Amino acid sequence: MKVKRLEIPEKILKDKRIKPECKIIYEYIFAKGYERIVTDLNVGEIQQVVKITNQGLKRNLEKLEKLKYLIFKEYDTGMYQIHLQDC
Repeated sequence: MKVKRLEIPEKILKDKRIKPECKIIYEYIFAKGYERIVTDLNVGEIQQVVKITNQGLKRNLEKLEKLKYLIFKEYDTGMYQIHLQDC
């Protein structure tokens, strides 16, 4: 899947609490789920963009959830359902 470059919310880009790797993950999720509220993510998809393990992805998603940018649920190992929040 070729990643589209979309304008992610500037609030995320300026947030110093989020690491650059986490911003790339959010940008990928935002591009994939553009104009949708719910999207699915497989850890294998994101590994084509960022070198990351399932545990690393889960930690980054937990960080984004804690900062109220998204809500995620792991429904199978390495498979996530993601709800994007309004920024």
